[in-house]
Amino acid sequence: MTGRPSMPVRRGVLWMSLGVLVVVVGLVLLARGGDDGPPAPTCRIVGPPSPPSAASDSGGLRIVEQGYSRLLANATTVSMGVVLENTTDRVAYRTRVTFDVLGESGESLVWERHRPWLVQEVPVILPGARVSVGDAVALNDRAPRPAASVARISITPVVTQWLPAGDGHTGLAPVTAKPVPGSSQRDEQGTGSVRYISESANCADLLSRGASLVFRDESGRIVGGNVDNQRHLSACDAGTGHQALAHAGLDTIPASADLDRTDVTVYCDFSYPVRTGESGEPINL
Repeated sequence: MTGRPSMPVRRGVLWMSLGVLVVVVGLVLLARGGDDGPPAPTCRIVGPPSPPSAASDSGGLRIVEQGYSRLLANATTVSMGVVLENTTDRVAYRTRVTFDVLGESGESLVWERHRPWLVQEVPVILPGARVSVGDAVALNDRAPRPAASVARISITPVVTQWLPAGDGHTGLAPVTAKPVPGSSQRDEQGTGSVRYISESANCADLLSRGASLVFRDESGRIVGGNVDNQRHLSACDAGTGHQALAHAGLDTIPASADLDRTDVTVYCDFSYPVRTGESGEPINL
């Protein structure tokens, strides 16, 4: 008899617990019901279709400006620079830019050992964008020493593949770079380096394939350039404030260059190309 009065109390506790459980489950269902909107975009850095299409004509690219200088007393080195513009609404992917230094009769004056440096590859040129591409080579022993004997430089861009426009979630957002004011240097022989900060609007890191430098004088005129084919791992990282150092080398910086005005183009790609050993491969693989 003494144990019976406690049973209704236990039932009350049980029903109250079930009631709380029902309320909690209801709150969870309501919370889940509020997240029925579209999912947040995810980062999808993907490479272009493979295998790539055949080399396209490069009618969509135009040369905006160019310039060069011969350096040192014996004028054996030529430093060159060019600005290319993509005039299309598509992405120019892996554009090969071929430089040359020509004499009066159109013959190449470039030293044979430096011919591999005449070709480099710009991984991405976005629609409507401009990129600055630099190069520097030594002249052969047959090249005339007077500066006037170099008739002109030759620059030929060829697009490997055209891609549809993308954004930061497809790895096709702008990647920009600019020199750190006052941090670049040049010695009396013209050798030096340019420290720069890069900024990527992509949602994930890309791979570095080097950087290109175009030198300008105080008036803004192009006086030369060079390519740094070393991979700078942080230069293509997503976000801002990534510092890297591009080496000019080869006594390629003209004395008239204002290094704070240097154009820096960082080369960022989805993957590294496979080296084939064939003639005409870009120096920045």
